[in-house]
Amino acid sequence: MKVSVVITCWNGKDLLEKNLPKVLKAKEYKNNKIEEILIVDDASTDDSVAFLSENYSQIRVVKHKVNLGYAAVCNTGVKEAKNDLVAILNLDVAPSEDFLEQALLNFKNEKVFAVSFNEGKFGPGKLVWEKGFLEIKKTDIPRKTTVTAWPNGGSSVFRKKIWQELEGMDLLFLPFYFEDIDLGIRAFKKGYLCLWEPKAKVEHRHEATINPEILGMSDRTINLLKERNHLLLTWKNLDEPKKFFSHFFYLFRRCLFSPGYFKVLYLALKKIIINK
Repeated sequence: MKVSVVITCWNGKDLLEKNLPKVLKAKEYKNNKIEEILIVDDASTDDSVAFLSENYSQIRVVKHKVNLGYAAVCNTGVKEAKNDLVAILNLDVAPSEDFLEQALLNFKNEKVFAVSFNEGKFGPGKLVWEKGFLEIKKTDIPRKTTVTAWPNGGSSVFRKKIWQELEGMDLLFLPFYFEDIDLGIRAFKKGYLCLWEPKAKVEHRHEATINPEILGMSDRTINLLKERNHLLLTWKNLDEPKKFFSHFFYLFRRCLFSPGYFKVLYLALKKIIINK
């Protein structure tokens, strides 16, 4: 199976300069089976697009006219990709030369939707229901290929036809955070597998693309968006009466003992109303 590499971009000229050569080097490694590199630019206001035009004219660039957010960028990338498998890389991800070789072997199983790369810091995703909320639990890095609760949105390879069946990332989570976890949950409910491959190595500088300086947002605003989307994710998965009552009990406690959480609740409700 052939691979399209999609790089998500917003105001990323410096990171493109640093990491794009490593992606091109990986393309030369035949066992990665990379047929194209596609960059989706989310209406950058820096020189990202001009830099690509001047230095990498061989790379296809798809440009959003307005800034839409991460899930929309990924959906555009998969839609535009020409191949059966699509590897999505954040700007701050630098792949090893053979990062896809072992990952691709897992797609012999038709039920495999996605394979996450080994970033060297975090193990496979694990979700638990705890005190009324869907929570992430830290795991160790395994030596063997392991099931993960979700594929890392910025460093994984996906099967395009299943992505399309799932209708991609949910725009409810715009501009960013938790869209990949939601995608993994929906894939699992459909009977598909998401795997974590220890031999598929990349370097990922987490938060290099989500920080106040680049986004023009305060730390408080970024944290509010993260908390809002965590709440939205929990609401999407209130699929049992026990979870429903547990959640609203602990939601009440959060609001009672941490009055600032009312802002999170308001933002979540507002997002749902807007999305309707």
